This record gives sequence, structure tokens and C-alpha cells, in this order.
Amino acid sequence: MGLDRKVAARLAEERLDEWRRLGHHDWRAMVDQRERRDVTGADGRRYVVVSSGLDDGDGRVRIAVAVDDGGWSALAPVVRDEISRPGGSGTAGGGLA
Repeated sequence: MGLDRKVAARLAEERLDEWRRLGHHDWRAMVDQRERRDVTGADGRRYVVVSSGLDDGDGRVRIAVAVDDGGWSALAPVVRDEISRPGGSGTAGGGLA
């Protein structure tokens, strides 16, 4: 059974929602860092959720969240991202479905 991309996308969005509640300072602290979580999706399966912080230039920080099932899907995970600006305004990112 392959990766359920809808469940993975929901998990990525949930993780981004957690980041959205934090300030730009917290995002800045995540630059060049990576956080991994093993979570159980709504379908009862195990997923790996990895958040990474990247300096996007001009004070912006991009948080990218990649979700896979720990198997072959790690080669093409579901990715969502968002950008935080120094003034605190975020911009919805794109990602691959």
C-alpha cells in the first residue's frame, strides 16, 4: 500500500499551522535546523514529518515540511512550505502534492 497523499498533505498542513502560531523570531531560530517527528495519521498508519528552516533572503524564513511513510515515498514526499517575513506576515507557500 503506497503513501496516502491526502493524509500526508493534511499532516504537513497541521505542522505548518503550528509554525504559523509562532513568531518570526522562532522561525529564524529554525534556519539550518531540521526537526523530525513520527506521527500516526488519521488512517492509522505511521508517517515521518520533517520540518526544515531555510533563509529565504531579505530577512525572510521559509519553513518546509516534508511527509512520507518511511519507505519509498521518502524519494518523493508530500511537501508544503510557508514564508515568514520580519514584520510577522506570512505568505502561503506552495509545495508538491
